[in-house]
Amino acid sequence: MRNRKLILSAVVALLVVTFNACIEDPEPAPLDVAADAFVQKTILNGEEMYAPAFWTLANKPLESVTVEAPDDETWQLEKDPGSSLVFSHFPETAQYTDSLPPSGDYVFTVASTQEGEAPITVVDKLEDSELGAVSIDSAQFVNAKLKITWAAVEDVDDYLVRLYDESNNLLFVSPSLANNKTEFTFGINDSGWADANDRAETGENYKVELLALLYESTSTTSNKNYNIQFISFDSKDIVWDE
Repeated sequence: MRNRKLILSAVVALLVVTFNACIEDPEPAPLDVAADAFVQKTILNGEEMYAPAFWTLANKPLESVTVEAPDDETWQLEKDPGSSLVFSHFPETAQYTDSLPPSGDYVFTVASTQEGEAPITVVDKLEDSELGAVSIDSAQFVNAKLKITWAAVEDVDDYLVRLYDESNNLLFVSPSLANNKTEFTFGINDSGWADANDRAETGENYKVELLALLYESTSTTSNKNYNIQFISFDSKDIVWDE
């Protein structure tokens, strides 16, 4: 299983704009951080498996981020290669277990690179709620477009479809799909491609991924993408247009 980053570029851009809008004189502004703890779920060897995931976004470059769980387990988040404002931890295969991570308060200790600035703590509450496993029923090409179908997941809020190349580069992200959707179709001329000059090519290998998302009960339409509670996902390897 590849490392699956769940921070969408559009969400990061929105948060950066929000934070920058809050910066006022006198400079420098105090450290401000959005933080999210959530659960990822997938099927491994026929068994439902779980792992926690975390990310933070700040209004200034960060030096370090540590997360402490309700059971006192800790994680050291890593800086995103593309931005020192973003630190995250996304589970690898070996970190999944057959037990749900504990619900409760996850405490983020965040330090900026600004000399003399004290670290701050941010708390995100992981609720006691879960989604069923999502599964891709089919991924087939119809009129040169990829059509993905799946069975509905109870209590889901949204679905999302993504496409990766063999180097695990994210090529395509669908819009949020309503909870009553059970299929999605897209082609090279549809919107959602991360780079207009880097789209799928006939005969090349890709991985299509389906996410089922549950947001925190207190989330709103404007902030739901950084108040995620639970993500269930499945993926399939495909050859484009074959």
